[in-house]
Amino acid sequence: MIVNELSGILRNMMHKNGVYFFEVNVDGDGFFALQLHNSCKVNSSVKLRFSEGDISIAKKIHPEISISNIHKATIKNIENDNLLCRVELYYKEKSLFSLITFKSLKKLDLKINDKVYFLIEALSVEVFCE
Repeated sequence: MIVNELSGILRNMMHKNGVYFFEVNVDGDGFFALQLHNSCKVNSSVKLRFSEGDISIAKKIHPEISISNIHKATIKNIENDNLLCRVELYYKEKSLFSLITFKSLKKLDLKINDKVYFLIEALSVEVFCE
């Protein structure tokens, strides 16, 4: 299982009922995370980590959706074993990986160089101080 990593700046942080909500700027895009622990300070450099199984892919986005981490990328490569497919996404000059089913690959008719959206739930993103 591949773990994706992005670097960013912690722009905002809220704490309530033992849960931290983070807003991180990654090259101009906002990413959001929820977690139970924190040792980071606002305006500090952080790493965001999330597994390839936590990234969903869409060709279109419905405006009424609960997922807050929705960003554009280009499909760079597809590894297909007819059960699971590893999709390499090119985002902000960095590769991210998504693991989807072959059924989803066919349903979306995904191909190399397609412009897509990748989606990550805030609960799936971990924030680490640098």
